[in-house]
Amino acid sequence: MIRGVLVSVVLSGVLIFAVTRIAELYDQGASDRLTRIDIFSDRIVYRTRHYPTPSRLAIGLKAERDPPRVLALHDCERMNTFAEVLEILREQGYSTFDIELPDAC
Repeated sequence: MIRGVLVSVVLSGVLIFAVTRIAELYDQGASDRLTRIDIFSDRIVYRTRHYPTPSRLAIGLKAERDPPRVLALHDCERMNTFAEVLEILREQGYSTFDIELPDAC
């Protein structure tokens, strides 16, 4: 009888430890994710959506309300689009983000 109770207590302790450890790992992983805006040669990617123009991206930014932490240009020929997106971000009050440019630019 006592042995059964002790085994139950030990298993409960292991379960509680495992759940708290999983929660810590999830929180740690969630804080490491960066919200990015990537400008490719044919599209603009923000979160999980693709936008063909900066004006459509502006609408998506207003709808999501998740501030981007990185603005990345992947094609040097889209520098004008990059400037438009940068202006949209400033107009919407986003001022703290990293900028990534290709070495060729």
